[in-house]
Amino acid sequence: MIVFYGSPMSSAGRTHWMLEEVGVPYDYKRISLRDGDNKKPEFLKVSPGGKIPCLVDGNVTLTESMAINFYLAEKYGKGLMPTDAVERAHVYEWSFWAITNVQPLFLAILLNTMIRPEAERDAKAVDAARQQIPPYVDFLNRALQGKEYLVGNRFTVADLNAASVIGLGSFVGVDFSAYANVQAWSSRVQGRPAFAKSMD
Repeated sequence: MIVFYGSPMSSAGRTHWMLEEVGVPYDYKRISLRDGDNKKPEFLKVSPGGKIPCLVDGNVTLTESMAINFYLAEKYGKGLMPTDAVERAHVYEWSFWAITNVQPLFLAILLNTMIRPEAERDAKAVDAARQQIPPYVDFLNRALQGKEYLVGNRFTVADLNAASVIGLGSFVGVDFSAYANVQAWSSRVQGRPAFAKSMD
């Protein structure tokens, strides 16, 4: 059975969602970052860098949520990873677009409005992040024009990965009301039963 080490309200959320999508049995071991569980010797034996999420599938151990999600889609898939090379490239494109361009902006807001002690928060970093977000969301909104999903007009791991990032934006108070396509797409993918199960 797969063993999944994760923590709520972290990037492990997208892997939890992915595990529910592929429908394979797994044992979810919660790691409390607040309590330092990721630095304890027993966990470091599994994930030497102390990283979550961490997934153990037989003799395969993986960290990094995107790598884990690609692996799960490849191995257990249910059509979540396209077989066509061009479509696969677009899956990678959208996944990396979300995690490298957009997620850092949302994280800057999260760190400086919720996580760091108030005395250590940087309001200028929040303002700078908020100013950089609209062009990215507009790009996504235009890409979704006339489409229900990002790649091949069917739900793939690209939608899951990108939507998990956009969901973080909603959590930190980014206003998506001007982006009807993004809102409809987010509602569509987060309306999936697997998403609901991962949020329990």
